[in-house]
Amino acid sequence: MSNTTSTKSTPDPWNDIKYIILQTCLIPSIICSLYTLVRLLFDHNLRTAIHNHTCLLLLFISILDAFFNHPLTLNYLRTNHVTPSTDATCLVWNFFNSMFVVSTYWTMAWGTIEKHILIFAPTLLATKRKRFLLHYLPLFLTTFVYPVIAAMIFILFYPCQNKFDMSSLYCAFPCSLSIRSVALYTRFAHNFIPAFTVVSATAILIMRVIKHKRHIRTNRFTWRRYRRMVSQSLSLSSLFLVLTLPATTVSIVQNCCQATFAADLQVSVFNFLLRFLTIFMPFICLSSLPEIRPKIRLFNKTRIRAILTQRQQN
Repeated sequence: MSNTTSTKSTPDPWNDIKYIILQTCLIPSIICSLYTLVRLLFDHNLRTAIHNHTCLLLLFISILDAFFNHPLTLNYLRTNHVTPSTDATCLVWNFFNSMFVVSTYWTMAWGTIEKHILIFAPTLLATKRKRFLLHYLPLFLTTFVYPVIAAMIFILFYPCQNKFDMSSLYCAFPCSLSIRSVALYTRFAHNFIPAFTVVSATAILIMRVIKHKRHIRTNRFTWRRYRRMVSQSLSLSSLFLVLTLPATTVSIVQNCCQATFAADLQVSVFNFLLRFLTIFMPFICLSSLPEIRPKIRLFNKTRIRAILTQRQQN
């Protein structure tokens, strides 16, 4: 396990505003996550539908992130200090953050690839063996195995000396990320490659659906289900692109070209945007599931008709 020392830096003056924004968005996100997850788990048809499994896993990640990662972030934004101020807190915080980020990125990446199989080659998932090899095993590897192993290697057991800063978010990150080769690997493997996969796979999926639209629409039920999957992929990839592209781009430029490129924006703005990926995901998952989406009627037609009739009589 790596050794640690402490340093100190100046907190971001915008932390109070960030705290309000994050807290305001987090509470509805938790409610939405729990509601959607419970409805999916207790409905047998929805729970066993393969095309819903990616959303199920993303909801689990969102809830775990909300309860293990965001409380430490909110406490830091409120006090401008890491509490409790111990090396163990910094290691655990970075471990959870790394694990949830990598898990989210790669689960979304595989989910967009799998949409091609579900729509254009469903026979590849026709048997239990095929479903295990092409569905359950990839999801297990991308959601659990690799994120946990990567976080353990780069956060907990990398042979370097951590210099934790209790006045910085995530204690100024672990020492392994100060090594150029590790930083490049993590940025490409944990950010750029999954982001590129999500965006490109979704774009290709849309083009393929448009090309085969006439053939697919012969079955209205099938077309409705496929259109929903494409819409979900497009929404998730758009969210992914908007929130992750700035930080990923700046990080790649910093690691390969200019170390100080947009450094202030990266620390103060772009890294903060990444917090909202797991916060907004539950709303997209819920919107793509009309079977459980609550129907909010602002106007009841029957009541309006009754009121109008009563006024005419008066």
